Amino acid sequence: HQHDHQHAEAVVSTQSTGSFKNHEMDPFLLKKIPKDTVSRLEEFALYLRESKKERRSYVSVVKTVNVFRDLICTADWVTARELIKIIKCYCKYLPLSQSNETDVSNVVRRILKIIREENAGPEATNLADGISAFFKSDMKPSNLGRSDLQDNILNSIVELLVELDTSKSNIINMALEHIHSNERILTYGHSNTIRDFLLHGRRARDFEVIVCESGPSLQGHRMAAELSAGGIKTTVIADSAAFAIIHAVNKVIIGTHTIMADGALRAANGVHQLAMAAKYFSVPVIVCAALYKLSPTHLCSYDPDAFNKVIGPENMLNFSNAKLHSKVLISNPDFDYVPSDLIELFITNTGGHAPSYLYRIISELYHPDDYDLDNMCVETVDDEL
Repeated sequence: HQHDHQHAEAVVSTQSTGSFKNHEMDPFLLKKIPKDTVSRLEEFALYLRESKKERRSYVSVVKTVNVFRDLICTADWVTARELIKIIKCYCKYLPLSQSNETDVSNVVRRILKIIREENAGPEATNLADGISAFFKSDMKPSNLGRSDLQDNILNSIVELLVELDTSKSNIINMALEHIHSNERILTYGHSNTIRDFLLHGRRARDFEVIVCESGPSLQGHRMAAELSAGGIKTTVIADSAAFAIIHAVNKVIIGTHTIMADGALRAANGVHQLAMAAKYFSVPVIVCAALYKLSPTHLCSYDPDAFNKVIGPENMLNFSNAKLHSKVLISNPDFDYVPSDLIELFITNTGGHAPSYLYRIISELYHPDDYDLDNMCVETVDDEL
């Protein structure tokens, strides 16, 4: 048992220190940024590597925008090509895939799209305007200097910050369009956005909320207490009771960690069985999420481990029974994959959208060359503009 304990400690130590691809910044990047900026960039990378369950996604994306704005202001670059290469070098240093911070990756893609658009100028054509026009506009990329680009890029980043700041309020203000009097609404676990969405609807509607407790974390109890304090009649049920009660529910309203490119969800563990039950009884499932949660990536069948995050089983099992644990293999995934055909509607900061419409939004927010931030090739930047 002592040998197994030492081996387990060694495995944990290896995972915590060796799971990130790059421990040192690229020499090219170090040449382009001052020392005080290097320390801030390293501090942000450490922030992402620290696994914090309660870390709010909004705080992470705002911190990301501010860090990359600082990088744009202080780095030594002349053209947009060089700036994109600097940003991509820094992205390869960040533990984006290992930390499951898809919100951070999405905001980085937004910043890269801003740089490309400002470099192309106001006459650039969007992919949405036609495939032939898109490729025609890409054939003659402009090569503006820093003096022409930096102010425009920073102004667009300020607009991005305003969009992030107002995203939650825009979602909440649509509550009365989707919540009606005397309805019974089912939700899962705890979400700040869903909580405020329901509380806003309570101002003009009387309805009941049923909350699945979201075991083993039991965050649903916290959600129920906050809703009850806001004057909403709230009932907490076990996750296993969802199928038995969902036939009496008018709609399911949930939050999510990530919206995949095809409209699928990376949501809290347990949401999939809830969505399946809703599909069986033809109860609509509505997802409230800001657009910075929309990712251009898909679930890869050859690498499902990159999608999920397996956490320790200590929150489910009592480690006092060591003899039993030595004979079983325990898997405790943190997320559920919810297919897009189980989702009725997405409520975002730009309005309500069907899952089939998300591809259009992705083409407007991100550039195809920036979809895969984790495995992108920095050396091919010259061919991307």
